[in-house]
Formats: sequence, C-alpha cells, structure tokens
Amino acid sequence: MSFSLAAKFLFKVFAFHNTTVLLLYETTINIIICSFIIIRKRRKSISYIRILLQEKTKQIKQTIPFTIAYGTSVFCGMKALSLINIPLFLALRRTLIFFVFGFELLFKRQDALKSMNIATILSIILITLGALIAGYEHISNDIYGYILVICNNILSALGLHIAKILNQQKQVGPLELVFSNSLNLWPILLFLSLLTQDIQSFMSFESLYRTEFLVSITLVALIGFCLNLATSNCTMKNSPFAIALTHNVKDIVSTAISIILFDDQISRYLLSGIGLSFVGSFIYSYTKLKSIQKEKQTHIELPTTQKD
Repeated sequence: MSFSLAAKFLFKVFAFHNTTVLLLYETTINIIICSFIIIRKRRKSISYIRILLQEKTKQIKQTIPFTIAYGTSVFCGMKALSLINIPLFLALRRTLIFFVFGFELLFKRQDALKSMNIATILSIILITLGALIAGYEHISNDIYGYILVICNNILSALGLHIAKILNQQKQVGPLELVFSNSLNLWPILLFLSLLTQDIQSFMSFESLYRTEFLVSITLVALIGFCLNLATSNCTMKNSPFAIALTHNVKDIVSTAISIILFDDQISRYLLSGIGLSFVGSFIYSYTKLKSIQKEKQTHIELPTTQKD
C-alpha cells in the first residue's frame, strides 16, 4: 500500500517518469542493504567469504527465472501506475487472484487444489468480476495502461509460484532471494537505462537536486526493499493464492486513501467493482477463518479421544 502511494506521489507531484532509473536506484538500495545484513550476520574469515561468494553465484543462477518474471512485472506495474490513477490501477490489480488460481492449476499444486471449494471459486469470480467492472468505464482511454496492469498480474502470479518452488527445494531463503534477484536485475536495468536514454533524461531532470525529490525517491526505494523482503517471507510461508487475496484487501484500503490524497475521481462503475471485490474477499476470509477454527478444534479434541 505504502509503495503504490509513494510511487504515485513521485510520478504526480514531481512529474517523474524515468521508470528504469527508479528501478535501478531501488535495486542498488536492495543490494547495499542485503550486503550489509549478510556481512553483519556472518562475520567470518576471508576463506569463508570466498565460499559464501561461490554460494551466491550458484543462487544467482537458480533465481534467473524469478528475476525475469519479477523484473518485467515491476516494470509493467510502474509504467501502468504512471499512466492511470491509483483506484483504477488497484482495481485492475485485483485480477491477480485469477492468474494465481490459473497457475495453481497449471503447476498442479496438490495442497492448493485440495483447499479449493465452492466458496473459494465464488470469491475468485466475484473479485475478478469486480475488477473488470471497475475498469470498464475507462478501458477505451487507458488501453495501454490496462494491458500493462494485466501483464503485471500475470508475471506477479508466475513470480509468486517460482519463489514458492525455490523455497520448497530449499535453494534460497527470503533475504537471499531479494539479494540474488537484485544482483541479477542491476546490470539489465543499467543497460536499459542507457539504451532508452533514461539516465540522460534523469540527469537533466529539473527537480533532481531538490531535497523533497531526493527524499521521495529514496523513500520509494526503501519501501520497495521492505515490500520485496516481506513478500518473499510471506511467499515462503503461505500459498501464492493466500498472498494474492491479502493483496486484494490491502488494495481496497489503498484505493480509499488515494482518493483522499490525490483527489482521484471515482465513478459508480469503480465503486461497484470495489464493492464486489470486497464481497469476494470477505467470503474467502470468512471461509478460511472457519476452516482454521475447525482445524484447531480437531487438534484440541484429538488428545482427549486417544486418552479415552
């Protein structure tokens, strides 16, 4: 939520549109923070550091598929956010749950498929339908932004599944995933920044040396790091579907805040779509809560049965 609002503030208030430079800066911040944490956590001899570097090289190769999915996803998301308002962006982002469900079926994840029931499928339908209704009114005006958000959702869903697979195979942890992914992305983003002349444009940006701008862009990068680390942690402890649904609840709150902060216009289509998505999220959350309570009750009753 904080990342979307901070990024939109940067785009809207400072008219900043150098997306690749922003991502390059965020990736640099990620590498610096991760390096500091790893070195501080593992104060060892030079020989140990050499072994650690060899391990990191192996992890970098293992995380290349995740980097491709993540990098293109974030680029599409940033570009879309600079083109359309936050309520519309977040409404369309809620179709993420549909693509996550699609990848659940594609990867044939047994644990996820077993948890699927009528309530879960109904919640997916309502959330996706709500997102489509919310975006219906402006589709002809913002078709490029729409395509970018859909690409962002597809790639985000794929990235969540790849991260889960990496964790199941015990190849990388959350911090290692962020670090390896950032190392993979950095040279690619640098090359793209030079190729698209984003760096040259950035260096001549009129607000470049303003304190407010420097604080804002650094804040976006730091929030981006926290978001990456939190998402990696959540992905490795929860299912991609549960994470996608949590995003939906978060997006509803973000939409309300963005309307107040940025004076974004809200139509009856957008309001109806948000309401329908909220109903879908509520149905899933309520069903999941009942399921957890039932499991806890089973665990409590089990020892008593064995004693008798």
